[in-house]
Amino acid sequence: MNQSTGKGMSATALVLGIVSIVFFWVPYFNIVTVICGVVGIILAVMGSKKAKAAGAPTGLATAGLVLSIIGVVLSAIGLFSCTICGSCAVCAAADTAAGLSTLY
Repeated sequence: MNQSTGKGMSATALVLGIVSIVFFWVPYFNIVTVICGVVGIILAVMGSKKAKAAGAPTGLATAGLVLSIIGVVLSAIGLFSCTICGSCAVCAAADTAAGLSTLY
């Protein structure tokens, strides 16, 4: 009987978690890292279930799950802060442009 142990899913979740942690600070790459982290969480849970069903160790899936969760949280914070910063820059530019129009 050939039963899958979920090792491939767990390893993929680990890689996606690492990618989401490493690249969370890149301003316009945050959306991609959030997606990588969410997919990593899903794959880690699925890999853990398959590993438990096959009686295999679940350490790789647990590491992938933890790293993916941390990556999603950090990426969401980065995405939020970049959005706020961009909004403040647009408001400041609009205020400056409005102030200049009164001079001319």
